Amino acid sequence: MRVNNGRLWGKFSNDEFEVRSLTETDLEEALEVLDKSFFLYESVSIACEINLPQNGQARSELRELCRITADDGVSLVAKHVKSGKIVGVSFNKIQYIPPNGEDPFFVQFRKERTKSPQAQSLMDFMIDVDSETDVFELYKIDTLLELMFLATLPEWGRRGVASELARYTIQLARELSEGVGVDEVHPQLRDKRPKAVTAIFTSIFSQKAGRSQNFKVINSVPYTRFTFNGKTFDQTINPLHKTSEHVVFLL
Repeated sequence: MRVNNGRLWGKFSNDEFEVRSLTETDLEEALEVLDKSFFLYESVSIACEINLPQNGQARSELRELCRITADDGVSLVAKHVKSGKIVGVSFNKIQYIPPNGEDPFFVQFRKERTKSPQAQSLMDFMIDVDSETDVFELYKIDTLLELMFLATLPEWGRRGVASELARYTIQLARELSEGVGVDEVHPQLRDKRPKAVTAIFTSIFSQKAGRSQNFKVINSVPYTRFTFNGKTFDQTINPLHKTSEHVVFLL
């Protein structure tokens, strides 16, 4: 991850917005986007009560997850060109089959870095959905890029921000699969070549963004299956959002 001057991937909406690689300089502002949007309004964050003011520890633990993820060097931000304000983020993680029976990244983070039941519940959801359909086994691949957290500031919604972040995440992954741009990636990951992009889209809005970029749904999971604090997820999530979708884009 560069200190500043992240790579420009492209502009959209009559050049009103641009997508750039996340830099160290922009990391704190990118994390604030999660505080102001993802942790408040994303379906599973609501179901796991991460949105409640008293659960700051959970939000802090998930911010740390994103800090570690950002160090991979493959996360993106969408900026309003005129103001320079970050209006959307895509925290992306290079995932690979762990060596020697080690735990996958999410499992390891959940065990070692989370203490709050809210963050643990969200991590359990991600781990369960990822493992229910093993993309590595299904497509006989050893590396993928996971679009982990996708968020847009509410006041900038319905402007195509999420779709464009997904679009350029695919482009970034495709270049890495060909060995292009590896100098931007964490040194320990420069030999990894993703063969697919995956995500868990948890609302009809992120699912629409995924469809716009031709992600394929490999598993649809109803919120009635998951519980937290004595309630099934569907009891607290807006009824517009009935399922999460585990999706893949093969490169």
